[in-house]
Amino acid sequence: MSDATPNPQPPQVQPFAVWNPIRGVWETSQPDLYGRLAPYSETWPTSGTTHDGSAYPLPPPAHRTPGSAPSSSPTALSRTLLASDSARGGETPNQMKAKRGTIALSHR
Repeated sequence: MSDATPNPQPPQVQPFAVWNPIRGVWETSQPDLYGRLAPYSETWPTSGTTHDGSAYPLPPPAHRTPGSAPSSSPTALSRTLLASDSARGGETPNQMKAKRGTIALSHR
């Protein structure tokens, strides 16, 4: 037996409409007042795909991130290199701070 966790599978994409050849309409998965599947009456998407009588939206171009979390923490960011960095002989901001006690805003 392995301790490896299985790879999570992407959620199955549900069709937004299914063709009913008997009624001659695209239907949603929601029943109407009579218990039949309601006809699809929304604006048809500008992109998507059909397969075996079902219409699907296109998947999003990338995985969405929950909320508004940054892609990296602010402390992990590196400062932008300046042309004057070559004149300092490769000193890091921490080395500059140790020598002078403070770091100029342009060197942070």
